[in-house]
Amino acid sequence: MDIKQQAITEYLTQGTGYRKLAAKYGVSRTTINKWVMIHQGIHNIAPTEKQQKYYLSGMNSKPENIAADAFKNKQAMEQQIALLEKQLAWEKLRADALDIMINIAEKQLDIDIRKKSGSQQSPK
Repeated sequence: MDIKQQAITEYLTQGTGYRKLAAKYGVSRTTINKWVMIHQGIHNIAPTEKQQKYYLSGMNSKPENIAADAFKNKQAMEQQIALLEKQLAWEKLRADALDIMINIAEKQLDIDIRKKSGSQQSPK
């Protein structure tokens, strides 16, 4: 059994921590963490009690902090949306202007500028 499988098995069966496994096998704890997560995802293994406790601990924040963060996040998103809408309007105007310029050039120069659908490039 290779180091990866030994570390995963030891973590899942004996509950040895990532730091101890990292010291034992000479691999970083984040690497072992990734190995375990991938192994659990592939084999549909539920998270261990330690993992559940760690992941759920962030959800026990104070409601006031969560509400304030959500409000700030909402404001930032609204500003981003407004900026993107302005950029979209500008790009639509630009596309229309370029389209009009091509139409005028085609009429004045009596040539086809736009590529026709299904046309082939000429060999060089």
